[in-house]
Amino acid sequence: MLDEEIAHFAIQYSSKLGFKYCEARVQRDTYTSQSLNNGVPDVPLKGDFYGIGIRGIYKGVMGFASTNVFTKESVTEAIENLKRTLESVAATRKNEKIKMSEEDVLTANWAVDERTRFEDLSLDWFLKKTKELDEVAKSETKIKQRLIKLSGSLQLKYFVNSEGTIVRARIPRYLLTAFITAHESSDIAQRFIEIGGSGGPEVLDRLNASEKFENEVKTIAKIVGKRNSIKEGTYDVIVGPEVAGIMAHESIGHPFEADRVRGREGAQGGESYLRDIKSNKIGSSEANISDDPTIPFSYGYFLFDEEGVKARKKELVKEGSVKELLNNRETAGDLGIKSNASARAANYTVEPIIRMSNTYVEPGEWTFEEMIKNVKDGLFINSFMEWNIDDRRLNQRYVGFEAYKISNSEISEPVKGVIIETTTLNLWSKLYARSKELEFSAATCGKGDPEQGVPVWTGGPYLLFKGLTLKVR
Repeated sequence: MLDEEIAHFAIQYSSKLGFKYCEARVQRDTYTSQSLNNGVPDVPLKGDFYGIGIRGIYKGVMGFASTNVFTKESVTEAIENLKRTLESVAATRKNEKIKMSEEDVLTANWAVDERTRFEDLSLDWFLKKTKELDEVAKSETKIKQRLIKLSGSLQLKYFVNSEGTIVRARIPRYLLTAFITAHESSDIAQRFIEIGGSGGPEVLDRLNASEKFENEVKTIAKIVGKRNSIKEGTYDVIVGPEVAGIMAHESIGHPFEADRVRGREGAQGGESYLRDIKSNKIGSSEANISDDPTIPFSYGYFLFDEEGVKARKKELVKEGSVKELLNNRETAGDLGIKSNASARAANYTVEPIIRMSNTYVEPGEWTFEEMIKNVKDGLFINSFMEWNIDDRRLNQRYVGFEAYKISNSEISEPVKGVIIETTTLNLWSKLYARSKELEFSAATCGKGDPEQGVPVWTGGPYLLFKGLTLKVR
């Protein structure tokens, strides 16, 4: 149970001190994890983070405070300290006033469906599942190192603001991660695997986690020692959903965060190329990228954000043109529009900031087989092992992990060291076709200072790019 009364006290006391707007979020994050290192169990980890975050606007300036002491004295002290800080800041910013967008006042109670509750799981369950996966990896003789971890978490939240909105939430999540290393001759193949979603532990079955893990292990064993190099040059390239997802997340999702576009992230995570381009056109008509927190059982799932705004799908890029940014109530207020519910906070100790949820390339009309037939000589890059991107999210590179030559419109030998090195605008302008499939990968997205890691999905269909320049290493 959460202490809801203390949240209402925080609102009342903040209003009494003259805050124009205030909100309180009581949040409890509980987690359990079990790791196996080459079959040897590590000490299981359990954690419980419980506290209240308070955010308010005083004299036109917004600030944030938190405490894990659930007494009126502690909350009073936090709010009074916040007021003194905002008074000092306001004296130096006379012409800069925070304006929040006007949003519906509502009361909502939502929870992710779970057949088995997080509280009912034992440590033995986590250990049993990791051992089953380790046996799969151990069966492949080329696999030399195995680090497998299974985590479960439960997030409980109670949000209230001075406008009258109240939101209660219960979000269980599960995540399988593994770092697998294979050797053969002089070739070393290393793969980091992440599979996760929201729901009870049965979500792992819904996501076919065991089957996906086994396929990943078999792929590593299949390609290690058999990969050859290619010549640098210009190729038609098909990428798999995993690569499509990281491309969408890094080159579209982050630069479409409105706080980054406004420069707030400049000294922390960087800025956005959108501040400099003169046209809304950033790709071909096939470039359609969205962010949707409402996808059932997704790892980045939520129905209301950390400002009490109802979540919805956001179409960031439509037919190659910029359509919508990710906004919270502050940036939406500046633009004179409604928030699209993009405010998230990792835990009670940090303020909500603009974040992605499940960012992906929309599926198209092609089949994968039709794409292969369309490429006479090119490359198929199904997964990546590394990515890099500059602080404006413009110049980037993606290093392929599982990659193959396409010769005479057929997938042939595996290759290594294939690098897509390009710019965002060039990448999406080269997009020629999208397949009907839509697949997702789990990830933890980092942003902010202090840095906040939040659960997300990245994904997409298979994508066909015409005339991409590839490098090798």
